[in-house]
Amino acid sequence: MTTRFTKPLLIGLLAGLICCFTSHCSKDTGVGPEDSPQYDRGDLIDSEATGFYTPFLIEGLLSALEAELPFELNLSVRSVSITYQTVNARGEATVASGAILIPVGRANLPLLSIQHGTETYRQNVASVNPARSPEGAMGVVAGSLGYLACVADYPGLGVSQGIHPYVHAKSLAVCGVDFLRACREYCSEQGITLNGQTFLTGYSEGGYATLALQKEIESEYAAEFNLTAVAPCAGPYDLYGMMMTILQSVDYGNPAYVAYILTAYDDIYGWDRLDDFFITPYASMMGSLFDGSKTYVEVVSALPSTLSELLDSTFVADVLAGNEPEVASAFQENTLLDFAPVAPVHFFHGDADQTVFYQNALTAMDSLTVMGGTDLRLTTIPGGTHNTASLPSIIGVVDWFDGFRSTMLAVDAPPFQVTLMCE
Repeated sequence: MTTRFTKPLLIGLLAGLICCFTSHCSKDTGVGPEDSPQYDRGDLIDSEATGFYTPFLIEGLLSALEAELPFELNLSVRSVSITYQTVNARGEATVASGAILIPVGRANLPLLSIQHGTETYRQNVASVNPARSPEGAMGVVAGSLGYLACVADYPGLGVSQGIHPYVHAKSLAVCGVDFLRACREYCSEQGITLNGQTFLTGYSEGGYATLALQKEIESEYAAEFNLTAVAPCAGPYDLYGMMMTILQSVDYGNPAYVAYILTAYDDIYGWDRLDDFFITPYASMMGSLFDGSKTYVEVVSALPSTLSELLDSTFVADVLAGNEPEVASAFQENTLLDFAPVAPVHFFHGDADQTVFYQNALTAMDSLTVMGGTDLRLTTIPGGTHNTASLPSIIGVVDWFDGFRSTMLAVDAPPFQVTLMCE
């Protein structure tokens, strides 16, 4: 296998797809124009058809891009954008958006929730166009394989305003729960039958959001959702450990990720301390860099290439010395190692990942096992970087999920590791 499933490849994967129809339908709220409709968390507000994709067109684009997937794409797929009610990081009611990718002519569908990776530009999301996001592209492929795929935009992206709560566990999990509710409501209204199986997966921030969503569902919404299998890929599950490692090194090659986390947390926790975190002139730039108006490339180009040129040295020293308890507490609060997963969990990670360190997967395996998790496994992609490990990971995820569609695996299987070659 030589194909690389990089973000540019995924975005380009469906860039040539043409939306064959566009229609609009609104939820019947039962109120007149003079009334303001009231929604609860998870209520479907609106929906709009955004595209129609045939297997021939999808496979043609895959072939042109020399992206071979070992799956037979049999079904056409409809894409629908929805808006729904949820809450933001401060618990305030807000409207969010997402995409549903629906197989045509198939009933009793398994539900596959795909959590998206790092994104800074509000319009690069599946609800606007599946071709604009890797997860939207993956959702179209999954739809052609017979899954009802859904991809949430999350707060701060799509129709939602404000700064995206980047790797903030509670925000992503709560919004994810509400999106699943809205997806199921849409299916019910449209006569689309689901088979009761629910799968979760995602890559990078999406891998983190996947594990956060599992934790939230199993601790707070177990009576509402029955998770079948969960596959987090390349996520920073040990956020505290990873941030401490990054801050101890001046060689970390992705300062934009650190800037995104600190800016998002400053907003969420109301610190108002960007001047303490960042060197001039970068502190004054963060609001405009992460307000949803800039692409990730634009963000990276506006920031220095090293952490030492970005972060205030006193702040870094204080964090490492234990003199920044609020910041350290936020990192710890958003570390996902303190629960016992019930549904089977299969981690995928490249062991040469210098963006989200491979150690995250090893630590998660160990910690969740100690907490009582009984069906945990890890597939390692030898030599896989954050980019090159994505295609083998996704192929592995789909293959693993397919095993549950006919026969459930034993939930008491012992933890184990396997190795998946990148090339």
